[in-house]
Amino acid sequence: MDTPPCRKNRADKQRKLKNSIQIKKQTNINFINTSTSVRTMPFEDYISLDQKVCQLASGIETNLLTYANPQNLEEEKKKFFEKISKKEEYNPVFTYAPRNPLYSYFTMSHSFNTYKSELKELLNEISTYEENTLALIFEKKILDLFDRMELIRSVGTQNFSGNSESYYGSIDHRTLKFAKEFLKKQFEPEKEEIRFEDAKKIIQTFLRKRKLSYKVVQRESTGSKFAVNIRTKEILISKNVLLSTTSLKRLIAHEIEGHIYRYENGAKQPYLIFARGLSKETIETEEGIAVIIEQEQGINIDSQLKEYSGRVLAIEIATKKSFYQTFQEMRNYFSDEEAFNLTLRAKRGTWKQDQEGAFTKDASYLKGYLAIQEFLKKQKLEELYYGRYSINDTPLALEVDGLVKPTYLPDFLKNVEKVKK
Repeated sequence: MDTPPCRKNRADKQRKLKNSIQIKKQTNINFINTSTSVRTMPFEDYISLDQKVCQLASGIETNLLTYANPQNLEEEKKKFFEKISKKEEYNPVFTYAPRNPLYSYFTMSHSFNTYKSELKELLNEISTYEENTLALIFEKKILDLFDRMELIRSVGTQNFSGNSESYYGSIDHRTLKFAKEFLKKQFEPEKEEIRFEDAKKIIQTFLRKRKLSYKVVQRESTGSKFAVNIRTKEILISKNVLLSTTSLKRLIAHEIEGHIYRYENGAKQPYLIFARGLSKETIETEEGIAVIIEQEQGINIDSQLKEYSGRVLAIEIATKKSFYQTFQEMRNYFSDEEAFNLTLRAKRGTWKQDQEGAFTKDASYLKGYLAIQEFLKKQKLEELYYGRYSINDTPLALEVDGLVKPTYLPDFLKNVEKVKK
C-alpha cells in the first residue's frame, strides 16, 4: 500500500528535524554522555523529565525585554528629538539593568552555572535512552535553553547582536523583499473611537463566553500596542493607544484566538512542554498564526503588515548603521514617533547606538506570517493548535501519544466545520 502524501511529507520533515538536532548536539558534544548503552525510558520518567525541563525553562526564559529595554528611555528620547529639531545628529546613550537576577553580564554568576550544570545533566540522562519522539523534543528544548542563556547574558554587550541573530535567525531575501514592496503602498489611517473601559468590557465578555480567566489591564508603553502574558493571565494594552473597532477585533483575534488558545490547549496535554513552548521558533509560528486569523476573519491587516514590514526594514538597516542613521531612513515610511519606536525596537539591547548592530527578534513576525501561508498550502491550521510549537516542530509534536484534541479553535475554523456538517 502506498504511503499517503500527507504522512510521507510529515515523515520527511521528521527526518530533517532529527538531523538538525543531531547536528546541534555535535556542536555541543561536551554536554553529551558518550556512553553507548541505551535503554527504554518509561512513561513516568518522561513526566519527571518534562517537569524538570519546564521548571528550568521558567527560570531561563525570563522576559528578555525586561533587560533589553533601556532604563533611561524617556530621558534619551527627549534628548534625541531635541537634537533632531535642531537638525543635529545624535545617538542615544542607553543604560540597561546593571545586573540580571539570573546572570552577570561579563562573568558567569552562580545561578548561570547552576542552570547550565542541571541542563547538562538532563541532556546526559536523555542520551542514555533510546531515540524516540519525546526524547528528540526534550533534547531540542534543552539545546535551545543553552542558546537562550547566552543571549540574555549578552544584553548590552558587543556579543548581543551576534547572539540575537544566532537565536532568532537572520532576515531572508523573501521576507525583506516583501517588506520593501509592502511599504511602498499607501494606507488609510484607522478611525480611533473606542475608550479603554468600553474595549475592556467587550474583551471580558468574549473571554467569559469561552470560560477563560484573563484580566485586561493597561500598562506603560514598551513598543507594543497589545500583548498577552500567558503566565500571569493578563491581556496588556498600552496606555497611549487609542482603539478603533478594527484594532479591537484585531486584538481579540490576535492575542486571544492566536496566543491564548494555543497555550490553553497545550496546558491540557499530558506534557507541560506543550504549554511552555517546544522550541525558540515557537514565537515565529505563533505570530504568523495570529495574523492569518485576522486575515481569515476579514479584518484589515494592512496596518499590521505595515508595522511588521517596518520592523524587518529597521533591523536590516540597523545591522549596518547607527541609531540615528536607521531613524533617518525609517522616516521615509513612517511618522517621526513611529520611526523612533521601530528604530528603538531594532537597536535595544545592543552595545553602542552609534555603531552597527540589531536585535533581530522582530523579524520573526513577518517571517512567521509568510511561513504559515506556505504551511497552509499543504496542511491544516488545526494541526498547530495542540499546543505551542513551531511549524518545524509539528511533525514531532503530532507523533506524541496521548494528545488531547484542541478545545479552543479560532471562530472561523469552527464555522468551517459547521458548514461541512
